[in-house]
Amino acid sequence: MQEYIIQINFINCPGLGYKIFQITEEHHIDKIAMEVIPNYGMVLQFQCDSPMQVQEFVADLRTLENIQSVTFRSQMPYKEKEHKLRTILNSVSEGVLAIDGQGEISHINQVACKIFNCTPDEVVGLQVEKLLGKNPSILETLQMGHTYRLRERKIQKDGRTIQFLFSSVPVKNDQGEIIGAVSTVQDFHQVKNILLQSDKTRPLITFDDIVYQSPQMARLITVAKTVAKSSSTILLRGESGTGKELFATALHTGSLRCENPFIAINCTALTDTLLESELFGYEEGAFTGAVKGGKKGLFEQADNGTLFLDEIGDISQRLQVQLLRALQEGTIRRVGGSKEIAVDVRIIAATHRNLEELICSGKFREDLYYRLNVIPLIILPLRERNEDIPLLAQHLIRKICTKLNKSEMYLAKESAALLMEQEWPGNVRQLENTLERLINLTDAAEIRPDHLFAWADITAYSHSRKNISRNEQTLQIEIPLEGEWPSLKDIVAGIEKEVIMKVLEKHPSSRLAGQVLGVSNTTILNKIRAYKI
Repeated sequence: MQEYIIQINFINCPGLGYKIFQITEEHHIDKIAMEVIPNYGMVLQFQCDSPMQVQEFVADLRTLENIQSVTFRSQMPYKEKEHKLRTILNSVSEGVLAIDGQGEISHINQVACKIFNCTPDEVVGLQVEKLLGKNPSILETLQMGHTYRLRERKIQKDGRTIQFLFSSVPVKNDQGEIIGAVSTVQDFHQVKNILLQSDKTRPLITFDDIVYQSPQMARLITVAKTVAKSSSTILLRGESGTGKELFATALHTGSLRCENPFIAINCTALTDTLLESELFGYEEGAFTGAVKGGKKGLFEQADNGTLFLDEIGDISQRLQVQLLRALQEGTIRRVGGSKEIAVDVRIIAATHRNLEELICSGKFREDLYYRLNVIPLIILPLRERNEDIPLLAQHLIRKICTKLNKSEMYLAKESAALLMEQEWPGNVRQLENTLERLINLTDAAEIRPDHLFAWADITAYSHSRKNISRNEQTLQIEIPLEGEWPSLKDIVAGIEKEVIMKVLEKHPSSRLAGQVLGVSNTTILNKIRAYKI
């Protein structure tokens, strides 16, 4: 017997399906599989004795009323979908592993097969524990709906250790029920591509490359140029997208270390274990897969230069201890080693987190904070220096037009005013991304307000609304309409009490409040007692 697949297109009507199956019985067709194509047809896989039998069967089908066509296919639709899905999964650079609702492996791509040294035929249909070992987190994702990002795991297979990073998310149906889970997998030793190491071929950024016209930024740049020439540790504070890495690079370029390495690393991009080995290096044999002869860490690579630690507020307490020791002693110890290695590295750290709050909650070491906060530089968000926006926007437009090979565009005066009214929670990064979207979708030389409203998620803020949001942080004092005024001393005391109360709401300790207000811990304690706060 030979197998055939036909697609029957029809106008749906009551009883048609029964007539089709009646004809299959009359011709003794051995049905293997059937798949319905919603609204207009069905696909039938079958086998029979001879081609003549197939031709007679198809001819009878075509005589039925409401049948539009009967054609032959090479594959069932579900197999075509499977083939497309496999092609898509095998085109990505990460390993992909999916399980169904029973915890059985339903899909695995070529990258994952290479990592786990297996073939799809060997593992598809197996319980995932047989591949990943007992209690893999993908099962917890399936059972509890938990999402994981860049978790580390080791398994033993065929006498060797496989070390990998994975991220897992649940798969849900239209009703929100979990019906499976999928993980992306990365080989532990190929994750170096996510490190933000500097490209030595790119031009060095200087303070002249920072675009501004506001007096706040002018003061910050003046201070930054002065402190750049020292070797003291600098802590850059500011919201995401304000340009902290840009400042870090300019600080290095303006320093006496500018001829030596500048190395940047994002502390949130790596797991705790991988970040430790990248920062401090490792000795040969420190762990399975360690490079023969060991490896220099970023501290050693940045010797006599600058190491930029981005998002320092997110490192673990264990790494905080090791980093503190490196800053205090000027030495590091490789993973798996016992030798102290002297390093001369200038540290520039950056964070968008509130380190003082992290200290209060026990998530950040106070002694490390003081080591990092030698020279704090605060980069203001765009909404607090909105006079920089027109100049910055035009600079970004010129840069984007060059990248996209488009004729230069410019902002209409009304458009610049609209941009200045926005809050920009994503700051310069959000402004640049917004302008790039706009330039891609606009052909006019002048960017007008209607372009912004159409393509840039721009809101027409009223000045009164903007002022209200800003005035929510102002202090309130009562002015008597009649009668005697309180003494100036009482007025000052009232304002002082209100200021201390507001600061304590955000920084709930006398020491931290004193730091914010520039007075001693004792002064704050005395004021708290005096004002009965």
